[in-house]
Amino acid sequence: MRPHLHGPPGHYHGSAACLPAPTITEVTHHVVARHQIEVEISPPRVELAFRDERFVNPINTQYRFEARVFNSRLSASWQVLNPAGGPGAGTIDPQGLYQAPNKGGLPSPHTDLVVATAVEDPLRKAFAWVTVLGIGPEPAPAPVIEIWPKRATLYYAQGDHNAYFDDSNKMQLFETRLSHTAGTAVEWLVDGVLQAGTAPTFLYKMPNLGGTHLATVRARVQAQPGVFDDAKVLQLNYVWPGLL
Repeated sequence: MRPHLHGPPGHYHGSAACLPAPTITEVTHHVVARHQIEVEISPPRVELAFRDERFVNPINTQYRFEARVFNSRLSASWQVLNPAGGPGAGTIDPQGLYQAPNKGGLPSPHTDLVVATAVEDPLRKAFAWVTVLGIGPEPAPAPVIEIWPKRATLYYAQGDHNAYFDDSNKMQLFETRLSHTAGTAVEWLVDGVLQAGTAPTFLYKMPNLGGTHLATVRARVQAQPGVFDDAKVLQLNYVWPGLL
């Protein structure tokens, strides 16, 4: 008969080692539900003028947007896109100040998309539409050259009774006035023949002999040959009445 062995509770007796009784640990999970980050932009739509619009008030070419980010301690970043998702034409600074673009080749109206993005969660965005209107700046003034006088009547140096006229009636000083041209050098042509010099003035002298003729004196801008102005010179011989 096997003897009865006494021992402390929770132990097994016998040839096997003494093992502690298993314990049960209770685990409690705390689930915290967090609100989703949301972005709100104000106002949702504005209408502005192109920055280079003629006679525009600069205040009408810009607007400061405001963004509110809910359920986040961080703010929003800004960017400007076009409706297709590419870069927009306007600009915006980190404080939300949108600046309209220059007209250039943009259509009117032109649409930009202002985007406010939550810094903490870039997938959370808000959008505002910007419509930009106008016809752009005034056209650049056209280059102009003006010749003066526009008409003159002169006599040949010799022939018939031209000797009765002094030399002031046989030459003419032409002058020019240039506006918005690429240069100040002026080329002079008489009946299509280029003359020497590129000064803004030209002293035209009559030939010694010739018949009645209407000559063309042309002044043109050397750097822009398509910019020119013409004067007419009536060339005559004088015949004294009653003299042979």
